[in-house]
Amino acid sequence: MPDYALNVTDHHKLMYASSVQMVAQQKKNPLEGAVTTVMAKGEAQSAADLVNAGEYAYGEDRSRRNPEMPVSGTRRWLVRPPVIESGQYIDDEDKFAMATDPTSTFVEVHTARVVRGKADRILGIRRVDNVFTVTDGGILGTSIEGKRPGAATALPAGQIIPHGGTGLTIDKLRAAKLALQKADFGIEDEDPLYAVITPEQSDDLIAIAQASTTPLNAFNIQELQTGKPRTLLGITWIMTNRVPLNAAGTHRLIPIFSKRNIQVGIWQDIKGEMWNDTSAKNKPYVYVSAYIDAVRVEDKGVIAIECLE
Repeated sequence: MPDYALNVTDHHKLMYASSVQMVAQQKKNPLEGAVTTVMAKGEAQSAADLVNAGEYAYGEDRSRRNPEMPVSGTRRWLVRPPVIESGQYIDDEDKFAMATDPTSTFVEVHTARVVRGKADRILGIRRVDNVFTVTDGGILGTSIEGKRPGAATALPAGQIIPHGGTGLTIDKLRAAKLALQKADFGIEDEDPLYAVITPEQSDDLIAIAQASTTPLNAFNIQELQTGKPRTLLGITWIMTNRVPLNAAGTHRLIPIFSKRNIQVGIWQDIKGEMWNDTSAKNKPYVYVSAYIDAVRVEDKGVIAIECLE
């Protein structure tokens, strides 16, 4: 006999969906404001056409010859990825009540998992055997490229600043920003620069502030008072413990990127659902999911710095 005390009504479904939305807003993905978001549909969607600029030519006087200077290029794609999800069956009345309470740990845990998955997808990493590894998509991962979705393009080695036996230093930051600006990223006010760092690089920034010889420098005063990094060299810092190691697994890989250059496609943002599963003794089931992909529009809009920890 089904337990009617655990029967999921339309009211419960609405309450659970609202609870998940509330928690998702409270536990906002730290990369949310650092990327460009677009709505996506279908199996794949063009993110950008990359056209080789080339150079102009001078024509000859009275020449009847038309210039033949074809435009070449390729295309970057957002591809509908596997779902990011979390869920469980509900076994008793207490858990059933918690499922519609936005302040409960029950709702918070499932929603937070998907929020973290969304952030990982944007960064281009996955957690494999408790190690954060660069995979496909996102800021650091491979980008799908071609006239149609095809070859995966890794971040070129030329976009990676070697560790040089040091952590995050002012010289590395200057080199990264110079490379981005030479490639026309981060010059305009509406195209800010961001970096994703761990507490180790945050401490490196505090050390930079402490070593500053400029009296009453706004950066070093605020850094030493709060212990939190502010904007330096026009770069805004996003701190997390989910930054991956380099391919060799020896040094942390810190990405600095332009907001305009990272495109995030949303097929479905974080969503909560609840239903009775008739295939499992009609038990209530709660589910949180999201379908998103992310891609670098251009490789030159991302610089990764290897850091010793």
